[in-house]
Amino acid sequence: MNIVAALFILLCALAAPISPQAGEQPTAQHSPLVFEPAQTDLGTIPEGKKAVTYLRVRNSSDQMQQIIDIQASCGCTTAEPETRLIMPGDFTRIKVTIDTFAKQNHVQKRITLTDAHGLSSEATLTMRITRSPHAAIGNRSIFDAPCARCHAEPAQGKTEGAALFAAVCAMCHGKQAEGASGPNLHHHARQALQQIITHGTGNHYMPAFARRYGGPLTTEQIAAISRWLAALDE
Repeated sequence: MNIVAALFILLCALAAPISPQAGEQPTAQHSPLVFEPAQTDLGTIPEGKKAVTYLRVRNSSDQMQQIIDIQASCGCTTAEPETRLIMPGDFTRIKVTIDTFAKQNHVQKRITLTDAHGLSSEATLTMRITRSPHAAIGNRSIFDAPCARCHAEPAQGKTEGAALFAAVCAMCHGKQAEGASGPNLHHHARQALQQIITHGTGNHYMPAFARRYGGPLTTEQIAAISRWLAALDE
């Protein structure tokens, strides 16, 4: 083998991608636009008061970066950057506003940004909401915008109980109805569950979900959720 051929083979070997070893998982890539800090506790906030905070985002790379998209985990939360182009080592702030209507107890929200390379970075906000007797005054409902994005719209077109529960119930009652900001729904008769979902409990936290009372669910959808919940205890 001559020297030219040997050099060609060596260059091909160096250019070849290195495959991970068997059983080794590839490392997930995150955006160089990082939240500092990634977790923020907003403390205790009375229901009905808008919670406003500013999140710092730093460009940890040596190249200019751009924020392409910012998403909040629910419709009650907005996130607005002061600037979308960030120079190396520089930072910007994101103004986050949270509507606390019909929120109670421990609440968690996530803010996710995406850069020009499709990489993402996430921040988590936590707070404790205290009940306010003034929050229920008026005709506002969780089925109105912007709350409808989480409490009504996701139910459209769904027929299975598990899918319906995950869409419009789990954010308050937990993924398996174990309870979260709302109560545990285990150990209730199917008929009782159907009545509560249909007619509500008389407050703005749990209004009537039946379509005939202004809610988003049909009679068939309510029956499907009730059957699924009752079956959890079997």
